[in-house]
Formats: sequence, C-alpha cells, structure tokens
Amino acid sequence: MKENQEQTGLPEAGKSTLYNRIKETLAVASQLVLASPLKLPPKVVVVAKYVALTLGVLEAVEGAAGKGTEDDED
Repeated sequence: MKENQEQTGLPEAGKSTLYNRIKETLAVASQLVLASPLKLPPKVVVVAKYVALTLGVLEAVEGAAGKGTEDDED
C-alpha cells in the first residue's frame, strides 16, 4: 500500500493559505467598492466599509499576536 506522504503543519513561507487568499480577496473587493466612481446603493457601501474595518482589526490582532509570541520566547 502507498503511504500518505503529505506534510501537515504550518504552510511554507512562500505559499499563501486559503484564509490569506480569502482575506486578500475581501480586502480588494471592499476597496474596489469604496473607490468606485459609480453610484452604488448605500447598503453596499456600508457593508464594504464594515468589511474593510473588520479586515483592519484582524490584521492588527494577528500582528499583535505574532509579536507577542516572539516576545514570550525571549
């Protein structure tokens, strides 16, 4: 029988995970809606603002969490 030789764990430094791709796609989509020269419905603009805000908060939390684990190791 063939053994499963796939590695599990953290992704390599150069590869982006599904989570990162979704996050980047949402960021681009929200920026596109906010910068659109077209007159869009107000609800769409409000949702895009909340998505952009949420992604900014997630980025800040992830940065602080990564920074906190590096400081704890010293």
